[in-house]
Amino acid sequence: MAAVSVRLSESIITLVLFALLVPVAVLPWVHWQYRRRGRLRGWSAVVAAASALYGCALVAFTLFPLPVVTDGFCTGRSPRAYWQPRPFASLDDIAAAGYSPTSPAFLQVALNVALFVPLGFLLCYRFRRGAVVATAIGLLVSLAVETTQGTAVFGLYPCPYRVADVDDLMTNTAGTLAGWLLARWVGRLLPAAVPEPVADTGPPGLVRRGLAFAGDLLTLSLAQFACRVVLVLVGEGTGTSGLTRLAVSDWFSAALGVLVPVIATVVVPLLRADRATPGQVAFNLALADARTGGTAPARAVLLRFAFWWLPVLLLISAGHGGIVFFAAVVVGLAARSRADRRSLLGLISTTTTTTRVERSGQPLKSTATGP
Repeated sequence: MAAVSVRLSESIITLVLFALLVPVAVLPWVHWQYRRRGRLRGWSAVVAAASALYGCALVAFTLFPLPVVTDGFCTGRSPRAYWQPRPFASLDDIAAAGYSPTSPAFLQVALNVALFVPLGFLLCYRFRRGAVVATAIGLLVSLAVETTQGTAVFGLYPCPYRVADVDDLMTNTAGTLAGWLLARWVGRLLPAAVPEPVADTGPPGLVRRGLAFAGDLLTLSLAQFACRVVLVLVGEGTGTSGLTRLAVSDWFSAALGVLVPVIATVVVPLLRADRATPGQVAFNLALADARTGGTAPARAVLLRFAFWWLPVLLLISAGHGGIVFFAAVVVGLAARSRADRRSLLGLISTTTTTTRVERSGQPLKSTATGP
């Protein structure tokens, strides 16, 4: 029962850390999709999202939960004991459990196969790789996973905390091949996974613009979180307790709450010709002067900060995130009532939101293959 509880708690921790990993990967992925395909909707977006989420899940289940290194962490942990080089040793464990399909030994093998079935499916269905290449990729990915575990994340930890098992290598590879075969059978019944690129010339929809705003809020949160994590890691690694105390101090949090938003919503747009914030960059959006169609003036960036970002940040810091959401919906509905879809903020700053392709006048290059 204790072992089951430990596994359950580890699974919960893994899922929580996976939820934190996804946002780190999702914004670059969204940017790549718009740059490469010119759109992000329909079945192809679902398949692309599944690919990105699967990659995050594979990393999460390989590394997490990360252990807490204490003085006695490596006591009794021989590095050699965390390498299992004997093929088919898992079959002995299954036999010892009476070949029960509900035994932990059997379920472990089944999970290792199932974990790599999506990889083989995607390699065949979305990336159009043959059986030999797909199986080889599955083998290499599994080898990377086992090496990461057996070497204690390539020496980042003083001793291993996961077993590198040659049977996992075989079952993962078998799962990849099974996924490839499944895609050969099912894939022909599904719509095309990678459509032809289209010119992303807009005008961008309100949903896309709203998601760019959410991307900005996410970027601000992740940047502030990353600053604290770096300070804690450096402090713990060098024995400088002052850095750890600084990372969790109220005044440092308040300073980050001012500095990071100003950099993201004022400094970054002023340094860019398209005047885009990080969230707008992720969704391939740009700001343009509503009168000339050229680069929005610096004054427009400052007006947008004063009339939108500053109130938003003040409300969030005061714990009124719901008001921010309500205000964003109202602004979006008001923009929807206009033929040009310009928001009140756009009218105040005399700007219009467009796509980067339309802003630069560069057509999207057609590509027949690739992610």
